[in-house]
Amino acid sequence: MSPADLAILEADSWFGQIPPQRRALLLSEAQVRTVASDTRLYGAGDLSNGLWAVLEGQVQLKGYPAAGLELLLPILSPGTWFGETSTLDGLPRPTDAIALESARVVHLPMVALARAAAAAPELYRDLGVLACQHQRVALGFIAQTVAHPVRIRLALLLAGQSQDGRAVLKMRQEDLAMLVGVSRQTLNRHLNALERDGVIRLAYAEITVLDLTRLLAICRNEVR
Repeated sequence: MSPADLAILEADSWFGQIPPQRRALLLSEAQVRTVASDTRLYGAGDLSNGLWAVLEGQVQLKGYPAAGLELLLPILSPGTWFGETSTLDGLPRPTDAIALESARVVHLPMVALARAAAAAPELYRDLGVLACQHQRVALGFIAQTVAHPVRIRLALLLAGQSQDGRAVLKMRQEDLAMLVGVSRQTLNRHLNALERDGVIRLAYAEITVLDLTRLLAICRNEVR
């Protein structure tokens, strides 16, 4: 793994707080892979294939809480680890994990993780902390969806992606509408308003943030 890749992983709030010896154990057998857009890293109902992290690109988690119903979860950006739930409990995957674009990912298979944990059992606590972090994010995401008007929910989502260092969000509008919790028609109306105000630029399956300062002001409900 290159120093640049290592720096991306260590910038993550979870991985960065793990003692260096345990970080080294996790990465000693990790595989760096390049995957094409729409690659399924794992699917809902699959047995766990280990722990993952994003190095470049974006990964979308999708859940299926009921027949015919698809639930989009927050997009995972570079530095984010995921897949810990089934890695810990051994139960089938609760979600799909799909690359939204060409991406580079880190993969630590189950057998490699078991060897690392045998050498340092504290790694299981580290994974528990990661699961707790993701639980808090999920609860915050639900609260945001319930508590805020559509304009603010949309601004929060776009600003969150931009603050991860990505000015361009590559996503279909129907998927974005699911994340915001509105119909596509309602989403289009709000996206077009942001474009008219010079905050974003729209293209096919792509949104470019032009004015992050104004977008953050909308998040704080300072501008209409």
